[in-house]
Amino acid sequence: MRLFSKLDALHRGFLSVANSIGSAWIFVLMAIIVWDVVGRVIFNAPLKGTPELVSNSIIIITFLQIPYVLHKKQHLRSTMLFDRLPTPARNLIDVAIAIVGIALFLLLITSSWGHFVVAVRIGEFEGEGALRVPTAPGRFALIFGSTLMIMEFAFSILRIVLGCGTANRSATS
Repeated sequence: MRLFSKLDALHRGFLSVANSIGSAWIFVLMAIIVWDVVGRVIFNAPLKGTPELVSNSIIIITFLQIPYVLHKKQHLRSTMLFDRLPTPARNLIDVAIAIVGIALFLLLITSSWGHFVVAVRIGEFEGEGALRVPTAPGRFALIFGSTLMIMEFAFSILRIVLGCGTANRSATS
């Protein structure tokens, strides 16, 4: 139990760092977009490559932040019926959901791995001209974030089995 608590705390800290990196990157993207719009409107000179940077950054930000959202139980969830169930039934539902989540994210990793390897091998990029944005970081972020999701689902199951609370509480509790 003590080892699990330490691993859980380490995992939680890592998710917090990943979330913070995603949040910082949102701020950077906002600055890039403002620079692009101001340059386009005032100077008739947009920042080249903004669409490519934004489109590739969205997936990176998403997969850096969704494991933290799952951990904090801040994802969208309808709890009208769930909250009326006894704790053992809620725990059973949460374990079943976590197992399905693990399976889905494993499928996502296995279906994305080959594309990531090819992107690295051939130096795949998006954009032409002044700015060519590599796609490998976004493809890696998808695999990395999916791995973190699997870990969070597994920790959720362990929290329930070890009696450290329900895996997913409603957003209001």
